[in-house]
Amino acid sequence: MLNRVSEQTMHRVRWILAIGWFTLIFLLFYDPWSEWFTLPGNVFSILSLDPTLDPNVCVQRQGECMVEQPYAIGPRFFWAAVVPSAIIILLVFGHECWRRICPLGFISQLPRALGWQRHRLKINKATGLTRKELVKVGKDSWLGKNYLWLQFGFFYLGLCIRLLFVNSDSIALGIFLLLTIASALTVGYLFSGKSWCQYFCPMAPVQKIYSEPRALFNSTAHTGEKRKITQSMCREVGQDGKEKAACVACQAPCVDIR
Repeated sequence: MLNRVSEQTMHRVRWILAIGWFTLIFLLFYDPWSEWFTLPGNVFSILSLDPTLDPNVCVQRQGECMVEQPYAIGPRFFWAAVVPSAIIILLVFGHECWRRICPLGFISQLPRALGWQRHRLKINKATGLTRKELVKVGKDSWLGKNYLWLQFGFFYLGLCIRLLFVNSDSIALGIFLLLTIASALTVGYLFSGKSWCQYFCPMAPVQKIYSEPRALFNSTAHTGEKRKITQSMCREVGQDGKEKAACVACQAPCVDIR
């Protein structure tokens, strides 16, 4: 469905989402405003605390009294709005939409856009000449064969970190998100293509569950009009203003075409 949307439009969407994500992270570290939404008796907010609660009555947690008080809503907004929105997008519009707008996938491509990617020397056995080439994940490598297990492991680790450390702690959540961004940038530097999305992203197991075999409004690459660039294939705009495929390290079957 959304595979026909131009790359220029989707590029703007990715920038907007990435800026919004960085804004949220900034607010996790410094947010003197959102407590207003939770002030007791705030009739303009559905998040306000109940002013009729007895302040002398508290909830016991590990032997400590937890008294209700106004709080910054950054973590709650992330876990209750941002994460569910991603799942809804996968369920309704499928991988072809999510993989084109994912801000983390977009950030992982910044090293490629800036020309800061790892290269290795390859020797031509026939001529003895050497040339530089981008490092790709080999199909027969350990990572190429076991990436789904690795992604599921990262997903499980992320769930444990959320429950134990970052669920309601703004600073911890901000650090966690910054480390995730740093990981995506590192992978984008070390390997070419959509290596973060394909081999490392913890969201991939969730994507497989909610968007396979097909989302509600997912297009079909194997029926109807045949297109050279379809679904969530990597693409770029050439000097002539036309879109062209920008795939590297292609795998069969391709996760971007279903």
